[in-house]
Amino acid sequence: MIRFRPSVSLATSLIGILDIMIAFNDDVSTLSNDVSRSKRMLSAFAKTWPNRARVKKEELVPIFEENKEDFLEELLPFKDQARYLSASKEMKSKVLTCGWIMYNAKTVQIETEIVAPACSDITAGRLPGLDDPEAQLAASETMVDEAYHLHLVEEANRLTKRWRGMDTLHVPQFHLVGYMKQMQAQMEHAWQRQMIQFCTAVVSEIFISDYLHLLSENQEIQSFNRQTVEAHRHDEMSHSPLFRSFGKLYFYNLTEAQQAFCADILPRPVVWFADRELDVWLSLLQQINFPDAEAMIQECRDQHEVDLAALDYAGIVSLASEIGMLDTKVGRDSFAKQGLLG
Repeated sequence: MIRFRPSVSLATSLIGILDIMIAFNDDVSTLSNDVSRSKRMLSAFAKTWPNRARVKKEELVPIFEENKEDFLEELLPFKDQARYLSASKEMKSKVLTCGWIMYNAKTVQIETEIVAPACSDITAGRLPGLDDPEAQLAASETMVDEAYHLHLVEEANRLTKRWRGMDTLHVPQFHLVGYMKQMQAQMEHAWQRQMIQFCTAVVSEIFISDYLHLLSENQEIQSFNRQTVEAHRHDEMSHSPLFRSFGKLYFYNLTEAQQAFCADILPRPVVWFADRELDVWLSLLQQINFPDAEAMIQECRDQHEVDLAALDYAGIVSLASEIGMLDTKVGRDSFAKQGLLG
């Protein structure tokens, strides 16, 4: 079992976040109390940002360790497939490097295509309930965090490609972003497209991937890779409760019709995140000339392309419950349809 030994900076950040959450853990049995609590939490998070933001800390020092891999084998969708298990050590190492580069590329697409535009909508005052100075300050600080995450993972990929001699490796667009854009393209009104963007961002920030936990704690992978993920996780631990507050204030200020639309939209990005991105994997495996890559990926498809069991989406379900979304038929039906209710 992998045990989490937080760094001093991460531990300090966690303590600060817990202090904020405990301080505002008052009675939320009424809508007015929940709105007030969410607004005060936004203000508190904004005020503590200079002390907790990873962008304010020292830069990571790049280091390459000859005897360590880039990624964890247990995170590969085909880790138990015979074709992978019989591959040479050198080929397996290339696959693990692909996994690391793919992980970082997905982070880039999430930050630039999903989170940053949603934060821009907040700072521009385009989202109901989030057009006050406190929300806009918290959103602008989040954009700085996300820009730093972009810098971190882009630098990690540049260095990894150079160290491993894989400079030409290209990562295509992920299904996650494509699903969101496809749904937006079907909508007639701007507020619907903005809501899809915002809900996808809320899910992305509340749902903290197991990849963050596993990669930031593992001592067997490249230290620079582990430290890169730990720096990212440092900020995401605070973004989760922050976006929870964003979500509440937003939902409470929607019309009844808009709330119904939101209830239909919110669970969908969870399933989008659960997509195992097998098309991306196939592209990468073919680029490194992995033998019978298409057949191996087809075996994965035959099992399942979406793996909800690998995700902890309890935070999304609890948010929906707290704001009353699951008290409505459309909300219950929508979450049940996506397989999120037991």
